[in-house]
Amino acid sequence: MTIAATCSWGAGKCYEGKIDDYRIHAQVLDRPSKKGIAEGRIVQLYLSKNHSFGIQHCELFYNLGWDSPPPTGSLRSVVEQAVYQIDGKRVDWAVERKRYEASWRK
Repeated sequence: MTIAATCSWGAGKCYEGKIDDYRIHAQVLDRPSKKGIAEGRIVQLYLSKNHSFGIQHCELFYNLGWDSPPPTGSLRSVVEQAVYQIDGKRVDWAVERKRYEASWRK
């Protein structure tokens, strides 16, 4: 249930791994960003149960903002674990919800 850096990516690294039954792919900057989850380094996050990261196959995806409302239930737990493993911080879901509601994506 860990995530590890797998390759370099632009101004950061790609991370992959598995948490619970979800495969994870994340693009992580070297420095925190206002566009990251919890204003951290994760700027793209994909969760999938079937090992494919195409948009139609993902259970959740984050790309410089929430593409759908922030997750609840087991998906929320997986995101929290990923953010904690990569950034060492907790997610304030009230803030994430406000960020989503203020975005053009809602």
